[in-house]
Parts: sequence; C-alpha cells; structure tokens
Amino acid sequence: MRRRDYLLSGLITAIMLFCVSGYVFAGPGWSVEGEYFEGCTCNPGCPCLFGSEPTHNKTCKIAGVFRIQKGNYGQYNLDSQTVIGITDLTATPDKNWIVFYIDDKKASAVQKNALLDIFQNHVFGFAKVPQDRITVRYLPISAESSEWRKKAVVGDRLTLDIELLHGAGDPGKPTQIVNKNFSIWSKEFDLTLDMGKATTHRFNEDKYEWNYDGRSGFATEFHFMSD
Repeated sequence: MRRRDYLLSGLITAIMLFCVSGYVFAGPGWSVEGEYFEGCTCNPGCPCLFGSEPTHNKTCKIAGVFRIQKGNYGQYNLDSQTVIGITDLTATPDKNWIVFYIDDKKASAVQKNALLDIFQNHVFGFAKVPQDRITVRYLPISAESSEWRKKAVVGDRLTLDIELLHGAGDPGKPTQIVNKNFSIWSKEFDLTLDMGKATTHRFNEDKYEWNYDGRSGFATEFHFMSD
C-alpha cells in the first residue's frame, strides 16, 4: 500500500507541475483596442489597399500609430497607451526591419514589457523580423486625434500629420474605403478606412530616413487579442 501511495503522490505532483508549466508558457491573456492611423510611401489612395503594387519603387514603408483606448495584459491595465511601429512591409526576409516607439512618459516598466510583447511578438509577428534588426525606443510621444486630423510626434525622429479627405458626395464625411481588401490585419482592423493625406510624414532613426510629405494616410479602429 505504501508503494502505491508513493506512486499516486508522484503522479499527482507530475500532473500539477505539467498544468502549472503549461500556464506559465501560455502567457497572460491580453487585449488592446482603439484607434489606428498610418502614413505610407504611396500616393494618396494607396493601391496596396486594393491588392495592387505600391506607387513608389514597389516599396511600402509605413509609420503606424496605435492609440490604445482600452487594453489589458493579464491584470495590468494598458488604457491610454500609445505604440508606434515603423517598418518596410515589402522588405525581403533577409533585409526586413522594424522600429518601435513606446511612450516613456505614460508607461511603467511593467506596461512597457507588456506592450513590447504584444506588438513585437503578436501584432507585427507576421513580419518575423530577427532580433538584431528590431529597434525599440522608449521616448515621449505626442499623439492627437480629432475628427479630421491625426497627428503623432516623437521628438525629432518622427512627425506624422494626417488630414482626412472630405468626400464630395457628403463633405461632412471623410472619403472612405468600405469593406477593404487588405491581407495584413484583415480581421483586427475595422472594415471601413477613413482615407487621408499626410501633410507631414518625416522619419529619421539611425540609418532609416524618409520624407513622405503629401503621401497617403488613413485611419481606422483596431482590436487585437490573445488566442
């Protein structure tokens, strides 16, 4: 009987360890939702949104601003945080790269780690960018959003200022793409995109630099969550 007790005790312990380790490796549940706006390489009207090639050298470089209105990472609150991801969506796997900006003023150390996990490993996980080509900066971010204007500034590194385009049929509404056709973030973005033009879109981070003033921009809603 004693041997059977030992075996039973060992089996129960093994099951408990398996369950606990499975929970640890699964990671906390998380969810982020809010407003997204983006400036890119293309002329206004961005053909990428229709499955066509970009307008400039077959290259699609974006600065994407995620203004989280409601979010959590396990027990940690992520409301009112801002994350910016800047990358070349058309770069080949041997040359792809990404730059992340996370608001240094608003995010605590725990929130910074949570946001980096969400955006590096999940939101932009499709890009499979190697660690040595990922740049992460914790800097003050100024982000503004009104009915017709979306703006984000990160010191002298990024200025993105988008004005939405007024529709001709109803000037009180922006020009829109409804029921979009775009493979990236197809389920996580709202089906309707408000189209605009970047009056200013300038970026400078180490060896990456551009001036896309007057190029395309859009705004929409997003909702990402863990599996």
